[in-house]
Amino acid sequence: MRNPFASLAVFAAAVAIAWPIARATNAAQPPRTPIVLDTDIGTDIDDAWALGYVLKSPTLGLLGVTIGDGDTAQRARLACKLLARLGRTDVPVAVGRRTPAVPADRVDYQFAWAEDFRDFAPVAAPAADFLAGVIRTHPHEVTLVAVGPLHNIGDLIRLHPDVVPLVKRVVLMSGSVGANAYGPAPVAEWNVRLAIPEAQAVYAAPWPLTIVPLDSTSYVRLEDQERETLRKAGTPLTIALEALLRLWTDRPTSRMTLHDQLALAEAQEPSRFFGRCDPMPLVVDPAGFTRVDPSRGRPVRVCLEPKRNEFMTHFLAQLSGR
Repeated sequence: MRNPFASLAVFAAAVAIAWPIARATNAAQPPRTPIVLDTDIGTDIDDAWALGYVLKSPTLGLLGVTIGDGDTAQRARLACKLLARLGRTDVPVAVGRRTPAVPADRVDYQFAWAEDFRDFAPVAAPAADFLAGVIRTHPHEVTLVAVGPLHNIGDLIRLHPDVVPLVKRVVLMSGSVGANAYGPAPVAEWNVRLAIPEAQAVYAAPWPLTIVPLDSTSYVRLEDQERETLRKAGTPLTIALEALLRLWTDRPTSRMTLHDQLALAEAQEPSRFFGRCDPMPLVVDPAGFTRVDPSRGRPVRVCLEPKRNEFMTHFLAQLSGR
């Protein structure tokens, strides 16, 4: 049975997004590209840094943040605090359904940064309903950027299939089709493996889909001097991100890999930071592998050969700007 309060929740979400939509379309000329970021912020460190990156974008208009995977309430609190620190409480946060932690005994130390934060709260609408409301308000305009397991995007397809043709573009940090920095063969990539049925639905849906796979992202890490450049910037954003990075670091050799930032960079400036973006017929198999399958796969644009140095120069400048 459908939630009898769902319509009210969607209406509340629409009201909540009215101001950021206006800000996204009027703050710069030409108008910013409206996006929603779907994230599992709080486990790996790149999600928080990706949120910081999009908030500093001169061309992306962030209409909202949806939270998926594991303890979604704790993740949402972290996103809310980071937004509040930057004076961006105009950006709504919507919480997806809670799912089992993988592994079950996982401890996400970044949660400690926001465990007592209550000054800015998520909207009442569940993530999938919030996404549907945004898309219906701006048909054929919104880019969905998902950088975590695809529970929320899968729920959107299942609960609101009518909005799928209204999405302008979907960009994922997702998949593995060839060699990567960790080995010579494709793997069942984390964001796919943790939500296989939802990933199958997302890859099969009839919308323009781009992935930035492990084949590219695994080669782009934040080096010590680059981290120091950002630390010395001393802005509210870089201070917050450095604090979260210290909570995430579990050994002296830990270095952030910029998986999610590359997906957002592709949304911001398509093709700029990759040597090639090839169309491939992809399908997600029952084990979570993204397979090239000409007979069953839908066409997916796959971003390969990252231009690491060009991207890092851009990334450091955007993140450290005042």
